[in-house]
Amino acid sequence: MQLFHHITVLSLSEQEKRAFVEAGVEFARTMNSARGETVMFDIGENDPRYERVAALLRSLDPKRVRDFSMTVPTLREFVAKMVANGRERMKQEATEQAKWPRGREVLRESLELMKSGKVEQAFSVLDPAITEAIEGNHCGRVSLLSQHAAALSLSRGDRERQIHYEQQALPFAKDYRFAAYNFAQLLLGDGQLVLAERYAAEAYRQSRSQTSEADSDLRAAILKQWPSAAETS
Repeated sequence: MQLFHHITVLSLSEQEKRAFVEAGVEFARTMNSARGETVMFDIGENDPRYERVAALLRSLDPKRVRDFSMTVPTLREFVAKMVANGRERMKQEATEQAKWPRGREVLRESLELMKSGKVEQAFSVLDPAITEAIEGNHCGRVSLLSQHAAALSLSRGDRERQIHYEQQALPFAKDYRFAAYNFAQLLLGDGQLVLAERYAAEAYRQSRSQTSEADSDLRAAILKQWPSAAETS
């Protein structure tokens, strides 16, 4: 599968910038800072310039490089694709809320409490409703409430709580393999490297029997970050 990369390089010196220009890189955006220029550009792995550019990137401190893998040629197209997917998820959530008035009220009340700074009360409203949905095996309701609780946790910078709610929702996810991959990324950001790889390998294993383009993208993204996932899954 063809992968493209949206690259951001921080604090380039004039010499380093010249090396990228000589390699044929066309910058989509540049920003000046006290430490040098920050540049952004897109490049595909089948581009004849790719190997030379990749070598230049490897010569830099990894902390200065941000490499975002995509399956479309530009970041703009990738964002458009994600927005379209997000709209579909919002439609599904709206349908679930319409079928479950109490859930809609729980969402509204918890959000109002959070806005008022009543953090613990907000979660005390959500937790019983989530438990009820889990006990009733209502997958859509569990996902809706848990994702809402996770988003509230994220807004408070409470990663531990966010992980708790995301993990709680996992068994009820409609597309478990994608949810497991996203959870692996969350764990990775929290420094839980072993557990993150375990969920990534599980996502890869679940995806192997699928033939959709989205699953091909998923497997490629997993193997790029966790090359051993194919062996452990």
